[in-house]
Amino acid sequence: MDVRSSGPFLKRMRAVHKNVSQQHSAVVRGLPPLRSAPLYRKKNAGRVVLVYEADRPVAIPGDTVTFTAWITNDSASHLRDVTLAPRSFTNEGMELLNYTSEPEERDLRIRRLAPGESVMRSFSYLVTDADHIHGGSLVSAMQVHATCRGRIVSDENDAMVSLSGVRNDWPFPSDRLGPSRRRRKDMDQQLPLRA
Repeated sequence: MDVRSSGPFLKRMRAVHKNVSQQHSAVVRGLPPLRSAPLYRKKNAGRVVLVYEADRPVAIPGDTVTFTAWITNDSASHLRDVTLAPRSFTNEGMELLNYTSEPEERDLRIRRLAPGESVMRSFSYLVTDADHIHGGSLVSAMQVHATCRGRIVSDENDAMVSLSGVRNDWPFPSDRLGPSRRRRKDMDQQLPLRA
């Protein structure tokens, strides 16, 4: 297409660029000389970091797993209204689980976190036989969000615990021997030893 032959196109371009020298805020080419407010605030916004881990990599029924969340203000600005929010807690069967013990609701909200400051919160769960039947893993997901200079900052993390371990007495306790094995064991104890 020849630009010179398209009259309406040239008229539109002239209208757009008319009096560009008088419009200080208009940018025709390149970047503006100063950063805009949203870019400037984003660069200097605070940063919240969530580290979330389980105290063991593998668990079996009867084990208590402790999940620990460390919330850190990794910036030079104060964070306000910091909130730790459990997102989900499931086993391999996608059953929603409840923690055995967890912080109270008020302890999941921190009014203010200074630069470089950290807080820790713990959750625990008693692994059940039902979890172990599904196998796979327990997955606990957490999210933290806070306000810094009028902006919402957040981070999230998952903690996983494998359920592939085997307990010696699971699913049958070792003291529950079958009838034939129990008789043989009793007979071995009653036979006199030969010298």
